[in-house]
Parts: sequence; structure tokens; C-alpha cells
Amino acid sequence: MRRYIVNRPTVEPLTLVEAKHWLRVDHNDDDGLIASLITAARERIEARTGRMLMAQLWRVVLDRWPSDGRLALPIMPVLSVMAVRILDADNNAASIASTLYSLEAGLEPAVLMVQNVPQPGRSRNGIEIDVVAGYGIAAAECPQPLRHAMRLLVAQAYGLRGPERAQEESASLANEFDALVAPYRTLRLGKSLLEQAA
Repeated sequence: MRRYIVNRPTVEPLTLVEAKHWLRVDHNDDDGLIASLITAARERIEARTGRMLMAQLWRVVLDRWPSDGRLALPIMPVLSVMAVRILDADNNAASIASTLYSLEAGLEPAVLMVQNVPQPGRSRNGIEIDVVAGYGIAAAECPQPLRHAMRLLVAQAYGLRGPERAQEESASLANEFDALVAPYRTLRLGKSLLEQAA
């Protein structure tokens, strides 16, 4: 099973205005830079925690349905399943009716339950599942500790620009960041599909 992103978030958990207020920046000269730091901070937190912060579309691809019909989705948190398709031997995709599957989104990881669905006609990557993952479509739906961790990362990156300062990192800032994201980290257990970023 593998996953890849189809559509990235259209909004960030932290707005440019919020970030500039946090940084005490009252000019527009660095708007592009600050916006890129916001995105980088979100992506770093997503990598660290294994959780998507804002709604984004992912595709999960697998070879065959599990024998018990329970598929633990390798992404968190899951908001919805948009589509399920199977491919035949000629790579033609057929959508599976939504009545044949259900999502147990309250679990971690979320579980897709399927029943009476055919196996794909190709031996590899014959099943595609489009999943919306994230905490929601509004910044306020993202947990506040993770939003604050983003502020810390943006402030650190904005303040430590330049190659001569790139290696400087405040130990207290690192400790505060770790404390904020630690409760949201997912752990890899055996061959679990949950990922833990370094």
C-alpha cells in the first residue's frame, strides 16, 4: 500500500496576517518569504506528527482488498472518502458504489470497511481510494498546540536567516516545539502503516 497527495491544502492553519503579527512585522516586503515559511512549518509538523493539518486530497493505492474487509488507512486524520475505484487488466477504472463501503473515521487509524467488492483485474496497484485528510477546512479546526508550534517554527526560520546563523537553534524553543507536537505524534508499530517522521 502506498499513498500520495493529489491536491494540497488551499488554506494554511496560520494566516499571513497572524504570522506577521506574531513576528511584529508591519511591512509587506517579506510577505512572500513569510508565506513560504508558513507552508514549510505546516509540512514539517505534518512530517513530525504523521497528521495532516488542513483538508487535502490523498490517494491510497493497494494491490488487493484485505480478506476481512477492514482496511486501516495510512493517513490521519481522515475526514471522508471521496471515491473508491478498482482497475481491470486493461487499466480501466470502475467506481465502487458508496453503499459497498463505510468509514470508521473515529478510529486511529481510520478504517475503511468494504463488503461484496470485487478484487481488481490487475495484480499490482489495482485499487485506488481518494481520501480527504486533515482536521478541517478552517484554520480554527486545527489543534491550537499545532498552530502555536507553527508560529515557533516561522519565527525561528524568519529570525535565523543567512548561512552564518542557519545552525543556531534555541534549546528552549526546540523543547517547547517538541512538547507541543508530542501528543499528536503517531508511532510505527511493527509493520503498521502509520508513519513516524524523524
